[in-house]
Formats: sequence, C-alpha cells, structure tokens
Amino acid sequence: MTPEEVWEGLRNTRNLLLAESDWTQLTDNGLSDSDRSAWQTYRTELRNLPANTTDPAQPNWPTKPE
Repeated sequence: MTPEEVWEGLRNTRNLLLAESDWTQLTDNGLSDSDRSAWQTYRTELRNLPANTTDPAQPNWPTKPE
C-alpha cells in the first residue's frame, strides 16, 4: 500500500466510527450529561486523529466510552 492509501484507510475507519457514534449527540439520546460529554470527547479525539498521528499504520485510537 502507498502512504496515501494507508492515510485514506485511517480516515475511512475514523469516519465510520464517527458515523456509528452520531446518535450520541442527539438531544433525545437518553444519555446522562457526563456520558454525552465522554462521547463528545471521544468524537473530538477521532476528528483530531489524523493530525495527531505520525504512523497511520499504527494509530493510537481513542477509547470508546461504554
């Protein structure tokens, strides 16, 4: 794989994880304020991942809230 393809794979996985967690930001999601905040932090870390990654083949994925 070329470096560009590796970066694209990282972004694609990141985008999938963001899409899977979109529901956590809806106003009627049933989450407590602290849980919603944890999801907001997780999503911010996902969005910042490409900029904060030096090796896209081994990114440091943020921990998904439970």
